[in-house]
Amino acid sequence: MSVEELGQIFDVSSVTVRSDLTYLEEQRYLVRLFGKARYLAQKAGENILAPVADEATRKASEITIARFAAEAVDDHASLMLGAGELAHKILPFLSDRSNLALMLHDLDMARTAQRFLSCELALTGGQLEDGGMVLTGPDAEAWVSRRTRSRRQSAVRGSGDRTRVCGGTQGREEDDRGGHQPQLNERHGEAFASLAHIDALLMDNGIDPPTMELMPQKNLPLYRRETSVLEFRNASRKV
Repeated sequence: MSVEELGQIFDVSSVTVRSDLTYLEEQRYLVRLFGKARYLAQKAGENILAPVADEATRKASEITIARFAAEAVDDHASLMLGAGELAHKILPFLSDRSNLALMLHDLDMARTAQRFLSCELALTGGQLEDGGMVLTGPDAEAWVSRRTRSRRQSAVRGSGDRTRVCGGTQGREEDDRGGHQPQLNERHGEAFASLAHIDALLMDNGIDPPTMELMPQKNLPLYRRETSVLEFRNASRKV
């Protein structure tokens, strides 16, 4: 059924129909793609608001989020990147930055940075845990606490106690105050930053309604970057 047909049925304009479809998509009742909309059918034991996306769609969203995250990094920036697949995908999009100072604590990401970037590259000290490639521990924390940076980007899994953001990367992740985040899994996370300290959050359409409602309450209004990518930007801070 077309937008025009829906407008005739409900006696409203096409603009109103598109606005309503956007709202329903934001509330996770449907998914829009290439001019079409698909209702998110509920299966037994499944939350109707949970996204239904195949692997290819999810990977495409990750690439889009990585590209938008890279756009926030200017020339001459001093950037620290957290560990994890999504943070790793940001690196190739930084290849045209000039005089970038990059700080990493993931050895795999360091190799990718050497391949795609011509920049000042620094690795934290620390120890490798559980056969991984992420540097952690007191030495890594001390290294981070002694250095300043103009921007930090990291993956976020969810929100905790309605004021903070929680990560979900493998191993531990240094925060801007030199603290660390213990190993996490998909269902449990430990908060590592206050929402008030976040400049912007980029998310795919998998965001749940309670989190969607939480963001404006914390001065993070919604912007739609693309059909599948949402951005919550701190209205009081320059991004």
